[in-house]
Amino acid sequence: MLENKIIYLDNAANTLINPEILDSYQKVATQYIANPSSIHFEGQKALRLLSQAREQILTCFNLKDHEMIFTSGATEANNLAIKGVALQYQNRGKHLITSLGEHPSVLETMKQLEEKFGFRVTYLSLNKEGIIRLEDLKAALDDETILVSLMAVNNEAGAINPLHDIAQILRNYPKVFFHVDAVQGVGKMNINYDEIDLISFAGHKIHALNSCGGLLKRKKIELCPLNCGGGQENNYRSGTNDVAMAVSLSKAVRLALSDISSKISYITPLNRQIRDYLIENSNLYEINSPSDASPYIINFSLKNRKASVVVEALSNHHIMVSSTSACSARKEIGSHVVMAMGKEEQLYMNTVRVSLDEHNTKEEISLFISSLDEIVRGIKQ
Repeated sequence: MLENKIIYLDNAANTLINPEILDSYQKVATQYIANPSSIHFEGQKALRLLSQAREQILTCFNLKDHEMIFTSGATEANNLAIKGVALQYQNRGKHLITSLGEHPSVLETMKQLEEKFGFRVTYLSLNKEGIIRLEDLKAALDDETILVSLMAVNNEAGAINPLHDIAQILRNYPKVFFHVDAVQGVGKMNINYDEIDLISFAGHKIHALNSCGGLLKRKKIELCPLNCGGGQENNYRSGTNDVAMAVSLSKAVRLALSDISSKISYITPLNRQIRDYLIENSNLYEINSPSDASPYIINFSLKNRKASVVVEALSNHHIMVSSTSACSARKEIGSHVVMAMGKEEQLYMNTVRVSLDEHNTKEEISLFISSLDEIVRGIKQ
């Protein structure tokens, strides 16, 4: 038994830092001391390293017509993509499309554009599998539409949107840009990133440090910058570059995008172990993640127990899971994703998300299942 060892099953919120990546950050931070915007020798040396990191990321994503903008994470990247396009191209139209299941950094950005800047936003509903209906997207598109923003993998349910099909539809609308929040997809599934105009990702989901991420943007697209100043990041994000963070992020991307199939092969049986238990005890649980969801996430609801009680009890057993996205967990409003999937109140108010990583083991999953079973059966209704 794994006595007093933390079993971390909240990898969709944050991943363990890879020691290689941390070592890369520390080496660059101590050896490259200059500001890459400085024109002296040390500054130019730092600039070359920053450029190399930028090019390596683009190469790993297999992108030739995009540019890499370093950000503090996916929230900033989402804001820059959505607001940047909306404000830059509002003369073409003020209609934006997203879904009800998006991350708060997308939904709140859309809400702000509605309330403060007069944009019209269509929020596509989700089907029972947690993804959009293509016919709904087609019906929502009109002459005023300038941006469609949809996530690759839902961060709560793990549902995978049909990105290729969406991109094919949007090819018939040349003035509509396609933005994808790919946070839960990078390194966990194969994606043709070249079909997407703007791609957001976060370092802390792929074993890099917190507070780093990026926006991959097709070169032809102009953005209204959120930060003005010295003109860094091709004038899209002014502020002194963190060269060490950029280099460590490029290493994280390279590692994440290598040998994806073997990682999926390792994770899938762990997911199946949990799913089999939930199916066997369907009187207690309802699985919200569809059968073809990302194997890295399995979301389920408690049919007659409170999720907050169960999550806390698991934590007391040194097992870390979550009830909703970490970005909205403290609001106690239930899962907006499971609600959008059409589930009843007891289910969307009492969800549990288990998110896996290659560091997790079969033994850990077995202990999680036995602890969950003991806790749920021990709670009086």
